[in-house]
Amino acid sequence: MAINGRVLISGAGIAGLTLAICLKEFGEDPVVVEQSPTLPDQGYMMDFFGSGWDVAERMGLADELRALRYPIDKLQFVNADGKPYTSVPIKRIKRALDGKYVYVRRPDLVRILFERAEALGVQVRFGKEIADLNEREAHVDVTFDDGSNDKFALVFGADGVHSGVRRLMFGEEDQFARFLGAYVAAFHIEDHDLPVRRTAQIHEEPNRIAFYYPLGERKLDATFVFRLDEVDVPPDQQLSFVRRAFKGSGWIGEALLEGYKGTAPLYFDTLTQIAIPRWSRGRVTLLGDACGCLTLLAGQGSHMAMAGAYVLAQELQRYDGNHAAAFTAYEAMMKPEIAARQENAATFAKVFIPTAQSKPWLRRLAIQTIFNPLVLPFAFRFFGSKSILENEENGEDEAR
Repeated sequence: MAINGRVLISGAGIAGLTLAICLKEFGEDPVVVEQSPTLPDQGYMMDFFGSGWDVAERMGLADELRALRYPIDKLQFVNADGKPYTSVPIKRIKRALDGKYVYVRRPDLVRILFERAEALGVQVRFGKEIADLNEREAHVDVTFDDGSNDKFALVFGADGVHSGVRRLMFGEEDQFARFLGAYVAAFHIEDHDLPVRRTAQIHEEPNRIAFYYPLGERKLDATFVFRLDEVDVPPDQQLSFVRRAFKGSGWIGEALLEGYKGTAPLYFDTLTQIAIPRWSRGRVTLLGDACGCLTLLAGQGSHMAMAGAYVLAQELQRYDGNHAAAFTAYEAMMKPEIAARQENAATFAKVFIPTAQSKPWLRRLAIQTIFNPLVLPFAFRFFGSKSILENEENGEDEAR
């Protein structure tokens, strides 16, 4: 590959760092800018498999992911009194995915990617954000929020669902956003006194779901998903907004919220998809949540972020740095995959959070059926257990 000059990646998250690593290994000179002063530490525990696992293996990161040790032996669905009605050993999930599975904190995955990028010599500039982009014939003039200027051969927007690069190139977010009728909040708790063992637990009630993952040494990650109409919630009111939504909830939902003291960042956002007709314009393209946010309900956001970055780098190599041809091929492969998963996630959003009309016994029967050892491998197919890179390889074989 021979891109004529340095390339700029906006966003030191999963998509941006994966792309930086792949490009660096192909001999290119990527520069990453991240608006946060440090590595993003917000997020939630994720099931990691499918396309993401495939990319991690190809990047030589699978062993590092397996080495992560969280004290979780099983997943339980519990009632308002904390009594489990479905218990799923983590080993059962791993068997259903042929061992190609880990549960991983989003910040830990970002850290692993950052350490690999740093070891390769990728330059990451924290506390820096793109303020303006002007495309020229052979490069892009970039102005940063600190007033400095630079030029790059290509610019990649991997800056998340609220992408600044997307706004500069394609317009305001509201024309591409699809609100799915719910919110998500997640945080890390240190030094808690809650009755938590080596079990992740989930509790659901009409219009709200809460769950936690133990991390050992009186630490845990908690996540809350709840259905409400879309409103503007200022940052200093987000925690109280979540607490009001879970007021009077059963189980230990309120205790989890009271246990959060604000020492770690609060992740808070709407469940919103991003669907944009085109991902590229000239020498600029988007990847990850910036162009195809799935929401956590798809269970595949990190997978597709890594897969998209990997495919984009591969296409740039295949077309020897011809960005126009590479961007076209990248979109042709990734857009149908993203669209299908967004449709599935939108459908799943309607049933994931129970309503007042939901029948608890029927939902519990459905959960028990899905996690049955004979059914589970097929259920995971809905959530992308087959890597999309298998399709790429099959296409290459046919072309030969």
